[in-house]
Amino acid sequence: MMGYYDGDILPHSGYNYSMLGRKRETELSSQEVRAIVGPSCVFEGNLTLPEGLTRIDGEVIGNIKGNGGLIIGEKGSVKGDIDVENVVVYGKVHGNIRARSLEIRASSRVDGDVQVQELMIEKGAIYNGKCSMGVEGSEAG
Repeated sequence: MMGYYDGDILPHSGYNYSMLGRKRETELSSQEVRAIVGPSCVFEGNLTLPEGLTRIDGEVIGNIKGNGGLIIGEKGSVKGDIDVENVVVYGKVHGNIRARSLEIRASSRVDGDVQVQELMIEKGAIYNGKCSMGVEGSEAG
């Protein structure tokens, strides 16, 4: 099953969607969240993300790919591989991550290998896996 969303969803006022680093904060804060997997949702299958930001607060069982940014909220989880431009993890990921930029926040857990250009791991985060940085071909796409 392939899931694809190309509509507009207005972000919930309680969410902070501009969390992809200081360098990109201005650039990404002007982007609207294009898709949301809500807290009570379970999505099984592969997702192709639209450009812009996608937020996951529920559970995704399957691979995720696309050219935009991905935020995995504190209650969000992904069981599958991720191949996108930018990723910020507040929740759980069990799978490999390939991205230009990855932020693993204090409340998160990542179990899998990562291939990135930029990596930030906050104190208190749990990360188990191999990391490759600056390797040719590690740009998402």
